[in-house]
Amino acid sequence: MRRTRLVAVALVALVLVGWTAGDAATPAGAASVRVVSHGSRSHPEVALTFDDGISPANCRRILATLVERGVPATFFPIGEAISLDRAFWRLVAEAGDPVGDHTWSHPQMPTLGLGEQVAQIERARKAVEAATGRPILRVFRPPYGAYDATTLGAASQAGFGTVLLWDTSDRGTSPRGAFADMVKAAEAGTDGSVILMHCGPNPTPWLLPEVIADYQARGFDFVTVPKLLGMTWSPGPTASITPAQILDGLSPLPLTQLGGPVAGPNGYATPCATPSATPSPRPTTRTTSSPTPKPTPQPSTVGSPGPSSSGIGQSLRPGPSPSPTPAASPPTLDAATSDTTDLVAAGPLALLVLAVGLVLALRRGRGRARGAR
Repeated sequence: MRRTRLVAVALVALVLVGWTAGDAATPAGAASVRVVSHGSRSHPEVALTFDDGISPANCRRILATLVERGVPATFFPIGEAISLDRAFWRLVAEAGDPVGDHTWSHPQMPTLGLGEQVAQIERARKAVEAATGRPILRVFRPPYGAYDATTLGAASQAGFGTVLLWDTSDRGTSPRGAFADMVKAAEAGTDGSVILMHCGPNPTPWLLPEVIADYQARGFDFVTVPKLLGMTWSPGPTASITPAQILDGLSPLPLTQLGGPVAGPNGYATPCATPSATPSPRPTTRTTSSPTPKPTPQPSTVGSPGPSSSGIGQSLRPGPSPSPTPAASPPTLDAATSDTTDLVAAGPLALLVLAVGLVLALRRGRGRARGAR
């Protein structure tokens, strides 16, 4: 009996030590950061969000559609991609759309240490503020929706009290997705939804007008992320910008509904790894040095954008289209449903279960020994 008690005491002590160590390892401020994937479910409003910025041409096409239709949105560019078209990000700010933080190089944040995660967020913040001339929106979106307690601590240390995920996605980075399926997925939002899209793959400029029309027909209003989440935020000075000014001679839509650069293992496509050498602020479609065959374009079953006074949705001029790259690894967390995640208690709880199990096993063994006598 004495031996059993000593083992039980030792195991309980081990659990307490592990629990304390887990709490000590939690970065300061992590508990104060809120993780959200949607806004209030009591108002018919949704927020369009656009990540990455790895295709300057498609970024301009997206902003032109938003401006033409008077729809606000929120952008989360990769810091490295901003240099591809710095003039575009100034236009985003002048249009009054918020720009948040999406890291410098789009890594899987949980694979990095605290200092590295802070550096990723801080470096991206500086790039955004230098390009837009405005303070960044203090909302951080982790690449792939992947985060841990260290990520929350890093966000807190960098001055970001909100980590934003999403509950609706157009799945536009899927290299094998059908266009009609992407439209259907993007239109699946409800009250308070955060809709994830990307400034990169070709489907986004094609499906955006249809998605906007669908939500408006259902009575939804489009709002920015700070408006959706009840945050205090000011766009600063705005300017009257026309779609034609944004496009600057660029064709209003990509040549195909599918294809285009998508996020690779490092977060951005190979063509966008280096800054554009073109001096003009107008971006041009870029191709890889070793192009791979593009998937056959699939006709839309929901209708293509119609003509407009600004030229968006009109016949396209021929032009090159970049080849698709493999899609990035899936999120390590369920970004569509997780509001908060307890990432600290799992280890101590496992130790506690183990301790109880061992004590019970020792008692059972002692009882069998007595019976054998």
